[in-house]
Amino acid sequence: MKKRILTILSILISALTFACDCDDINPILEFYSSEYVFEGKIISKVYANDSLTYKVSFEISKHYKKGDSPKTLEFDVTAEEEYTGQWTSCDWRAIKNQTWLVYAYKYKGNLTFSGMCSNSKVIDYRPISLREQKMLDNGNSFKIQNYIFEYESGFNYCINVTDINSILEKGKIKEYKNQTTLLNVSIDSNGNLKSVSRQRELIRKKDTIFNITTKIEDANRKPITEFEKDAIELIGNVKKWEIKKHEKTGINVPYLRHIWVYYDLKTNKWSYEL
Repeated sequence: MKKRILTILSILISALTFACDCDDINPILEFYSSEYVFEGKIISKVYANDSLTYKVSFEISKHYKKGDSPKTLEFDVTAEEEYTGQWTSCDWRAIKNQTWLVYAYKYKGNLTFSGMCSNSKVIDYRPISLREQKMLDNGNSFKIQNYIFEYESGFNYCINVTDINSILEKGKIKEYKNQTTLLNVSIDSNGNLKSVSRQRELIRKKDTIFNITTKIEDANRKPITEFEKDAIELIGNVKKWEIKKHEKTGINVPYLRHIWVYYDLKTNKWSYEL
């Protein structure tokens, strides 16, 4: 019995270890970046002569994204492991007569889609959720510049333009009881500082359709410490930050950065970490 349990645990650990490593993609951001978003049935699946790829053709029953609305679309897909001889934890397959929700995008100039690390999926046995359906029905009204972003993919990584070290050199010298704090830096779409607040007191207000932050506030539940007050004042002088842009459209967006601020009682020096 013990041996059996160990075997099962070993299999589970192995499955977790080799599971496909994907970041969750907010459906509206994938919708926004896609060329087509549609429901369709696979009407043909034809392997290439070398069997390393196959072509799937979709008969489209419903288009969600505005633009041209082809009745069919074809995609070239990497074949399954039994044909390529190469297996990864991100392998997936499309099967004739399956009905899919597809978020189709351009990659290296070619139209494609994926059954992994994407919101594209078979919907025969697991219908589209009510939340995602609401997003799909309203997706064409989404304006990316009206939302506040943090760690989402599809944007450039932003750094400070103002030299933070030169500002921290002017920090006060005190016997602070607390010497570490995590702060939120709110930056507008032009790279200008809007506000600085404490991470532990941050309230995010999100859009009920797209589940993206529209507003941030400080809850003010816990009294601000003397160290936090001085840290916020210092970081409030970091006025300029890099502009955050959506990589595909080039549109500027507001965003949040998080910054750790420290004070060393031995050296009386301030420091930070992004």
